[in-house]
Amino acid sequence: MNGKLKVLLVSAVPILGMFPGAAEAQQPGTKAPVPHDHVLSANPFLLMWEWTNAEFERKVSPSGTVGVGGSWISLDGGDEDFKNLNFFYRHYPQGAAFSGFYIGGRAGVYHVSDDDDSGTAFGAGFDVGYAWLLGAERTFYIGMGLGATRLLGGDLPDGTTVTIPNLRLLNIGLAF
Repeated sequence: MNGKLKVLLVSAVPILGMFPGAAEAQQPGTKAPVPHDHVLSANPFLLMWEWTNAEFERKVSPSGTVGVGGSWISLDGGDEDFKNLNFFYRHYPQGAAFSGFYIGGRAGVYHVSDDDDSGTAFGAGFDVGYAWLLGAERTFYIGMGLGATRLLGGDLPDGTTVTIPNLRLLNIGLAF
């Protein structure tokens, strides 16, 4: 073995010993289990721009939730609007649903209308985000996230697809 390599290995072993390893009694999840089974949330700040959204999320496993969400935004002084209704699944890899990082999929119906025309399309997409449960009883919920949805079918011309962003800027709610 090369002399320099021996010196490197001999000095690296004590340094590696300074970092703690996983304790034998640790559970696989990294967060405390959440005692609640539901979350109801909305974004109160978007109301200033006539944009309403709300979500209901239900725990189906320690690390998974299903839910329904909808939003509506009025544009151009009320002459145009955008509405959607989505069903979603979120996976919380740390094993504590409603708390921490999540990734998930969604599918739903999207409708756009103005004075002259309207259209409806189906969409499927994904989301990533982060959620917090705060307070002594962990009932105050804050969630943020983003993603994308591909619209297809419905009133769109054959073969046409449109991708739109999913913005979950700051949902505030209650876990129960």
